[in-house]
Amino acid sequence: MKKLALIISFLMLFSMAACTDNNNNPGTNNPDTNNPGTNTPGEETPGNGENNLNGNTGVDLPGDGDLEGDTETLKGSAQGYGGEVTVTVMVNGEDIVSVEVMGEKETPGVGTNAIEQLPEKIEEADSTDVEAISGATVTSNAIKEAVDKALEGRK
Repeated sequence: MKKLALIISFLMLFSMAACTDNNNNPGTNNPDTNNPGTNTPGEETPGNGENNLNGNTGVDLPGDGDLEGDTETLKGSAQGYGGEVTVTVMVNGEDIVSVEVMGEKETPGVGTNAIEQLPEKIEEADSTDVEAISGATVTSNAIKEAVDKALEGRK
């Protein structure tokens, strides 16, 4: 009888362990992870960290009524690892409001990491003086160069 109870307990424990996801897969709502595509409860992430490999970072550019003062939309490009990387930069005075990157020929899972992560860093710093994304240095440098070229073209 004790053996039967022990076997049943083991099976219950095993079935509970099999139902959990400890892989921290992107797209799960696990607030303890730091993976692209995860959402902390109550937090919205534009594009949910996804990249459609067409350069869309999932960031919506603000409309004319969303910002005070004069906003400018600037474009620039530079050579990335897989081909040309183009950026659209929206600025309001000295504030870099948004950076959208297009680099459809960059390596999935490597260069696309820079396309997904670097625009936010540039927006927060209001500068391209930010660290490159580890493993995607060429693409990161291309994005920063393209943003610098776009900013040089200001009125």
